[in-house]
Amino acid sequence: MKKENTNSKNEFHSNRSFYIPKRIIVALLTSFGLLVSTFIQTNFAITNSLILNPHDSKDILIDDNDQLATKTTKVNWTSVELGYLNSIFYLGYLLAHIPSGFLVHKLSAIKIFLFPLLLLLILNLFMPLSISVITSTYKLNYYITGLVRLIQGLCAGCAFPSSHGILANWCPPSERGRMGGFIYTGLYAGPVVGFFFGGFIAKYAGHYSIYYASAILGLIWSLAFVFLVYEKPSEHPTISEEELIYIEKSIAAVQSLYDEKETRSMDRVPWKAILISLPVWAICLAHFARGWTFYLLLTNQPAFLNAFGFGVTENGTLGSVPHIMTVIVALSSGFIADNMRLNLLWSTINVRKIMTCTGYIIEGTCLIIMCQVTNPYIGIALLSIGVGSSGLMVSGWHLNHQDLAPRYASVLAGFTAVIGTSAGIISPIVAGILTKEQDLIGWRRVFTITSLVLFIASLFYMIFASGELQSWATRTQSEQKIRLNSEKLPPLLGSFQYNVQEGIHSRKQDKNNQQSVINGNH
Repeated sequence: MKKENTNSKNEFHSNRSFYIPKRIIVALLTSFGLLVSTFIQTNFAITNSLILNPHDSKDILIDDNDQLATKTTKVNWTSVELGYLNSIFYLGYLLAHIPSGFLVHKLSAIKIFLFPLLLLLILNLFMPLSISVITSTYKLNYYITGLVRLIQGLCAGCAFPSSHGILANWCPPSERGRMGGFIYTGLYAGPVVGFFFGGFIAKYAGHYSIYYASAILGLIWSLAFVFLVYEKPSEHPTISEEELIYIEKSIAAVQSLYDEKETRSMDRVPWKAILISLPVWAICLAHFARGWTFYLLLTNQPAFLNAFGFGVTENGTLGSVPHIMTVIVALSSGFIADNMRLNLLWSTINVRKIMTCTGYIIEGTCLIIMCQVTNPYIGIALLSIGVGSSGLMVSGWHLNHQDLAPRYASVLAGFTAVIGTSAGIISPIVAGILTKEQDLIGWRRVFTITSLVLFIASLFYMIFASGELQSWATRTQSEQKIRLNSEKLPPLLGSFQYNVQEGIHSRKQDKNNQQSVINGNH
């Protein structure tokens, strides 16, 4: 009965003149969830440049009409202590990756994506209270804030592995570049929203209001996610028959070869093969390099721009430019990558290497040049070009997990994210130590180290990365052939209806055969 109702809904929606593919809605809301996660991560970065006691840091520069200084609560924390608070978030972030990858592999991708983010939102509402707790000699607010940051990191760390699980369930292989690029653009759109609006919110509503604004935005997203996102296309009550067949036909060639019991069993994950796989370590190092740069800017960008002499509002506006560039490049990279593969017939690995290494080399070069300039606007321009170019890697190593082992994509994502997030622990501490004086000299040292990390990662990825399905990720040799054939399927917003006619005809023929049997029985 349930199946008949679903089919009737499918027929109804497939006959509608206007139909938004459900995988687009899933991708949009998953991307927005990642946006909320990184938006929240910018909150502390904005406030930590405002709450330091003047004797521990330079005076905070504000605009002429900005009254923020009179509304800012000061704390007796040093820049090094702030570095530890930044790092402890990413310690929790790191610790969550592999367990969450296991849970996605065993349970449900959308639940592991949604519920930790909900807890992250709730904890964000308590951040202003934890920072402003009246303290004595023992800096009680410092330790409470550290505990809240640690738990928030544990929650945020579930998002990346679980998003790979959602991608694996909903994304046809031929659309992996575009849909994956679209989803992971949310990671870089979060800082755009956070830094751009954060400065204005802090100015007109007080710096603690940033925490409330991001939590409210997240709660609105969570309601939409609960009602519109389902674990698999076959579970969606209003998906059209055409889209359902298209998705199933595209990815079933790989998934149908998996033994369900084996796929769900945690002791079957080939950890030994994963740990000695150079292609996996190529992703790990690329993830580490991106983590170093991304988390460095996420936690310290306002302090860096303050050293350049920008006020609070300028800090937020100009600070969002590099991340806007990243979003634009990331969105474009998906179409570029898929066109390289489908039209230019480039191999998957060549596309992954070009997108990753080009972005990292441009970023590293711009950061080195930026270290030599004194004009703040030229510095921002170089930072924007460099950070923006890194958006190419969204269609590079970001999707490489799916290439190497689709069945273990969420586990691989969790493993490589552990390596990448370790950079989020190290880089804020390094920045805190090298920038005690909060001047440009210290920041030049920080960005020189960052450039070296990017160049080393590019070289390693160029040599050892792979786009082939790994032998330890499949039980049959035919799987790779089927997968390669499935990647020749048509693009995301093209005429997918034409390409599923064979599937529709087959399904209708099955229904006719069933009806004939029923009539014969009667």
